[in-house]
Amino acid sequence: MIEARGLGSVTVAAATLRPLAAIIAEAALDRKAVLAAAHLPDGLLDPGREGSASLADYFRLSEQIALAIGDETIHVSARPLMLGTSDFIRDRLRNATTVRDMLDVLAASYNVIHGGRYNQVATARDELCFVMDDSDFPYAIPKDDPFILFSLEALLVYVHVLLQSSSTAEAPLPLRGIRTRRPKDDAPGPLAGWGVAIVHGARHFALHYDAVVADWAVDPAACPVLGSRTIYGGIARTLDRLGGADAAGDDIVNRTAQALRDGLGDQRSVARHLGMSVASLRRRLEERGTRFRDVRAQTLADEARQRLARGEPVAVIAEQLGFSDGRSFARAFRGWTGHAPRHYRNEADGHR
Repeated sequence: MIEARGLGSVTVAAATLRPLAAIIAEAALDRKAVLAAAHLPDGLLDPGREGSASLADYFRLSEQIALAIGDETIHVSARPLMLGTSDFIRDRLRNATTVRDMLDVLAASYNVIHGGRYNQVATARDELCFVMDDSDFPYAIPKDDPFILFSLEALLVYVHVLLQSSSTAEAPLPLRGIRTRRPKDDAPGPLAGWGVAIVHGARHFALHYDAVVADWAVDPAACPVLGSRTIYGGIARTLDRLGGADAAGDDIVNRTAQALRDGLGDQRSVARHLGMSVASLRRRLEERGTRFRDVRAQTLADEARQRLARGEPVAVIAEQLGFSDGRSFARAFRGWTGHAPRHYRNEADGHR
């Protein structure tokens, strides 16, 4: 039995993420701007760069690329996947009441989205399996490319975290192991740090659970993962929480800001996300010389500027930043910057 919290410590070598630099370049995006939007170091994707990033950072960077190019496959698939997948999946999961229900809906939904029978749910012996068979998937790059193998392994993480976040049980889902097409003689993949039993050189990718998990109750409506703009953002936020960083330390301001960027709009939600009371969050921010409302204003102002510069509609930005309508967002933005959103966008356009 594997607990999801092991995922919080998984890291990804910078070299593994380097293909993202080519995707950014092919889309004519500003690499530094994309990395800045994901709050990652400027040189993370530079050739020869050593070091690593967290698995959450991979999902966060993927989200920013997806938002910038309007394709949730980030050009890995020859068939682009328009933004809004999370909304589509959330709507279809609405009536799921068990883990098996969720897996069935996920498999069917992604098969519809991608136009093929790539996903299926199977019961074998005493196991419940979610299988991703990509043998005929229309990849835009060779299917045995190391980045493709990593991307599919990351999708296994996505499915598992989605299930775990929707489960109403206090115990972790009894995950027995995973299967991957990554060859046995390859260097250990990033998920080796998860602590899950891994079968390499398989014909497909798969999650293997104890069969008993099929009837476990779930509540998809309460799942924080599905509240994100893309399939990546909610996973990044969940992995941040699983990472076990010390929210009481110097990181508290950054972690509060990240929670706000990921869609947690009020102090109570942020405090719960960080595993503390509202009073504790308030006290620890004060110890760092700031207040929640100040962190929120600065964070939302920065996020709004970046999205306006990318050309996102004001109404969409307002909704995603938690405002009731474009008018209330415009008032807040004017208070933060002294300018109306459209005035700021026009100035940004003029400096390009």
